[in-house]
Amino acid sequence: QKRGAYVAVGERRALSTLRRHQRHRPLQPSQGRCSRGPSGKACTAMVRLSALALVLAPAAALNPSVNVVVSPGIKIAPPAAPPKRGPAVPSSAPLLTRTEQLRLARDGEVQRKDRRGRGGQCVHVVETNEPLEKVWKQLRDVDGWSGLMRGIKTSKTREWLDETTRTCHFSVTKFRLPCDLVLAEETDSRGAQVLRFDLDRASPAVKRCSGAWVVERVGDKTRVSLAASIEATRVVPGLIVDMVATKALGRATAWLKD
Repeated sequence: QKRGAYVAVGERRALSTLRRHQRHRPLQPSQGRCSRGPSGKACTAMVRLSALALVLAPAAALNPSVNVVVSPGIKIAPPAAPPKRGPAVPSSAPLLTRTEQLRLARDGEVQRKDRRGRGGQCVHVVETNEPLEKVWKQLRDVDGWSGLMRGIKTSKTREWLDETTRTCHFSVTKFRLPCDLVLAEETDSRGAQVLRFDLDRASPAVKRCSGAWVVERVGDKTRVSLAASIEATRVVPGLIVDMVATKALGRATAWLKD
């Protein structure tokens, strides 16, 4: 019903426009209206098409995504599609759940542990007011870790493999368990400073040890993330495995809270 009303209004407008154009010329008996017969039907069809164009033209202007033919050979083309955005740049830092993000904002640190037998995975994130440059300088000074982190009794660079990669030797806990790691420095695509580590050689105490330190600026804080996957050999007593699983993360990041 509404469409019929719009077409009727369009017909009246088309006829009114036709009469205005012919106002200054003498009208023939058949001008200004459509006669009966085949020619009259054709005339009526043309008037209806003109009326439809008058009705649809405003709609096309309001919604240019629709192709509307307003006269033979003329189209209102849709706008060009917006350029596609590329995927978000991933961060090297571990992803936190919404609950962990709220806890980090409230307490300044958050931990996550997944213990399985003699190994497991762990994440510890701390935020500090210290400048990023200062934190990164302390972290990359591996030879000073024994005086920086509780639980590390000795720490020494054995060999530089290239400008960013080196092998290091550590002894950890009061039992001085040996561990040799390869450490590699890098800057990720988001500008965070990353220190990755992996087991260099087989150890009587450590079967698997890999992960990364990530230092980045988040708002007005420096965020330091430590993610690690560790597994001890059967030589290490279960009591020591439990102690490392309970205290190692806190001791490794305590220097950030002093």
